[in-house]
Amino acid sequence: MKNILYVENVNFVGINKYGVKTTNVEDHTEKYFAYEDLDAIIFDNVKSYLTQHLIEKCTEHNVMLIFCDSKHSPLVLYDNIYGQTHRFEMLQRQLELSAKAKGRIWHKIVVTKIQNQAQCLDLLERPKTDVNLLKSCVKNVTEGDKHNTEAYAARVYFDSLFGKDFKRGRYDDIVNSSLNYGYAVIRALIRRELVIHGLEPGFGVNHHSTENPFNLSDDIIECYRPLVDYAISLHLRDRDPEVVELTVEDKQELVKLLFDKCVIGGKIFRIGDAIEETVKSYIACLQANSASSLKLPTFIEGGK
Repeated sequence: MKNILYVENVNFVGINKYGVKTTNVEDHTEKYFAYEDLDAIIFDNVKSYLTQHLIEKCTEHNVMLIFCDSKHSPLVLYDNIYGQTHRFEMLQRQLELSAKAKGRIWHKIVVTKIQNQAQCLDLLERPKTDVNLLKSCVKNVTEGDKHNTEAYAARVYFDSLFGKDFKRGRYDDIVNSSLNYGYAVIRALIRRELVIHGLEPGFGVNHHSTENPFNLSDDIIECYRPLVDYAISLHLRDRDPEVVELTVEDKQELVKLLFDKCVIGGKIFRIGDAIEETVKSYIACLQANSASSLKLPTFIEGGK
C-alpha cells in the first residue's frame, strides 16, 4: 500500500517532471509527490483545480483519482481501464465461472464476514451473548447463503455495535456518514485492484444488479466491512460528541484505515495491500473454477 494524497483545501494540482505538484491557492505553499509513491488522490474541495496533464500522468502510473461531492462523499472514480494485457481472458473466465463455484465463493465470503463481525464485537467488549449468537450463525450459512443468514447476522451485529435505535443507511448522522465514507474509500480501492488485474467490476458473484457497475466490488467488500466498522467505532469513541457532522479531520482519519493491519493467508498485511491479495486469489478461483484459493481478511490479535 502506497500513500493517499488528500486534497482538502483550495489547491491547484498539476505535475512537474518528478510527479504531482500541489499549490495552495491561498498561501501558495507547494508540495511534491512522486507518482510511484501514490495509490490515489482524493479531491475533497469543489474549488480545487487540476490539469489534463495530471489526469494523463495519473492514468499512465495507475494513480486513481477520487472526486467528492459537496457533502464530502466520494462521487466519481477515475482510473485506467486500458493496457491490461489479460483483460479479455479474465472477462471470459468471469463469464464461465460455474454457479457452484459462485455459491461456494459467496459462502466463504459470508462466513468470513460474520466471523469478523463477531470478532469486532468481541474486541469492542460488546455483550458475549451477541458475540456467541453471531458465531452460531456461521454454521447456518449454506452454499450461496440461500437462507440469507447474512441479513439476520447484520441485524444482530448493528444492534449490538451501535444500539437498537441505530438504522443503517444513507442517513446524515455521524455514524452512517462515517460508515458510508469509509466503505466508499475501500470500495474504490477494490475497484482499482480489479481493473488493474484485468477484471470487470460489474460481473459479480452474488451481487448482479444490471444498474450496478461495481457488483464484484460489492461482493469483495463484505468481509472488509467489519474492519471498517471497528476502526470507525474506535474513532467515534475518542472524538468530541458535540460535533455531529463529519469533519475534514474525520475523513483524514478514515482514509488512514487503509493502513490498519489485518491477517490474510496467514500473513499480516495493511488493509490496502490485503485487497490486492484478495483480488489475486479471486483470479486463482476463476482459473480453477473453484472457491478453494480465495483469501479473505480477518482481524489480527488485538484488532490492529
